[in-house]
Amino acid sequence: MIYASAPGKINLFFEVGPLRPDGFHSVTSIYQSLAIRQRVGVTPAETWVVTTTGDLPPEQLDLVPTGEDNLVVMAAKKLAEYAGIEPQPMRFETIKQVPVAAGLAGGSADAAAALLALNEHWSLGLEMAELSAVAAKVGSDVPFSLLGGTALGVDTGIELEQLPALPTKHVVLLVSPHGLGTKEVFGAFDRLSPQGEMTFSPEEATVALSNETLPIGRNALWRPAVDLRPELAEYAGLVQGQQGFLTGSGPTLYFLSDTKEQAEDIAKRLSDLGHFTISTQTDQVGARLD
Repeated sequence: MIYASAPGKINLFFEVGPLRPDGFHSVTSIYQSLAIRQRVGVTPAETWVVTTTGDLPPEQLDLVPTGEDNLVVMAAKKLAEYAGIEPQPMRFETIKQVPVAAGLAGGSADAAAALLALNEHWSLGLEMAELSAVAAKVGSDVPFSLLGGTALGVDTGIELEQLPALPTKHVVLLVSPHGLGTKEVFGAFDRLSPQGEMTFSPEEATVALSNETLPIGRNALWRPAVDLRPELAEYAGLVQGQQGFLTGSGPTLYFLSDTKEQAEDIAKRLSDLGHFTISTQTDQVGARLD
């Protein structure tokens, strides 16, 4: 079995334009990959099969699709189509550290790792730029899951520009027991902000990030996420002196700190209140063969 892995992510900044005629939204996103990763193994099978294990609670793992609606299968079919070959059914062994339906690109990381492993297994020899073109057809976050690091994402997030690595931050994730559907959150966004919420151009966001004036944690989906899940507003202020920020369409909140000790304190406070937390840190490694 050939294995590859890809990172989870947070959005340090995320603004969204109005609904486009094609049914998508243009975004300006500053992506940051995390040290938690999804690992995917591939081997031939008679039918498409997806198995799931990992460090997550059973109720999280049970949310993962096991059939052809899983993103790893979609990625395999798109890759075969791009390469002009007949898609060979595969067995995917997914090993998860990234929560499901959480705004952390766990499914996208699975798809990115699957693309890398299948490129090797099927001896396609595709370069990263070609894999990124396939990834863009699978999902908006999949190209970043391949790239990793710190990056500017525009269009639907699929057009990426690698940015200089930021200083390492320790990250505490407050994971909700119930996911939020991306489609549901964007639907609420369209209702609440039909004109979109774009205050920075991509160029302005990049400059502001470099000179440390970008409002880290700004997320245009915060209001619609809270509209759907009002408790998120309470969760964001649970740690005195610290602000929790929404990543992607949520519902996961992230807390940033400069030191491991401070992060441990944040995690303990949240855990003492009965919340499921994951402690990690920012990382610059994208998808890779393991």
